Amino acid sequence: MKDSLFLHQRPLPPSIIFAAAQLQGTRETQEDYFVNYNDECFVVCDGVGGLPHGEVASKLACDTAVWAYKLVRQRRTYWKDRKLFLKRIFRTTNITLWQKQREEGFEGGMATTMLVCIVLDRRFYIGNVGDSSAFLVRNGSTTKLTMEDSDSSGNLTKSVGMDRYGLAPSIVTGDFRSGDCLMFMTDGVSRAIDSVKYVELLTGVEKSAIQLSDVAVAMLHSAQEQGATDNMTVCLVKSDG
Repeated sequence: MKDSLFLHQRPLPPSIIFAAAQLQGTRETQEDYFVNYNDECFVVCDGVGGLPHGEVASKLACDTAVWAYKLVRQRRTYWKDRKLFLKRIFRTTNITLWQKQREEGFEGGMATTMLVCIVLDRRFYIGNVGDSSAFLVRNGSTTKLTMEDSDSSGNLTKSVGMDRYGLAPSIVTGDFRSGDCLMFMTDGVSRAIDSVKYVELLTGVEKSAIQLSDVAVAMLHSAQEQGATDNMTVCLVKSDG
């Protein structure tokens, strides 16, 4: 069933609540994928349309990014410099997807957008390539944290797996205060609803993962009501301590 709802929720450490939801829309396959690792690393990917194997690309990118996170964090130099840490994760994931295209059956190419967020020590560190978006909701107002890698026609200018070398994510960091909520969403959601709706839906959410899950679902339904038909994913990370 193409419009069946996929919902994921689970509590994080006492200071953080996480919830996420997905809809396939009218697309033949679900090419969005997301991962939450160890309550501190969040990855959202969206397979690039127009290329085959979008669902493979997004899952492989998420899995590789998490693998890289677990591996690279053991190296003190990268752990101390979180921006360098993010760049290393993107570099590793990019070359993995590029090499995958050398395998039989994948010669037609594959690529994906990728957004990685690390939340540690009351700070967030976000790296992004493509047109997925990250927002920060604080005290009733919304700030967009990422820029889309696309031209005036909406075509992607940068993606993971497209070229072997030279991929550089845009990076943004900031404080993650009590009451803040980070929102990560693929373009199927971000292009359909505005920041006023985000704040409206998040109002009243306190220390309940169920409440936050309801918000994630409501965002997808709101996007559908505005005519969205693409794959849709939204992940919410809220600080409560």
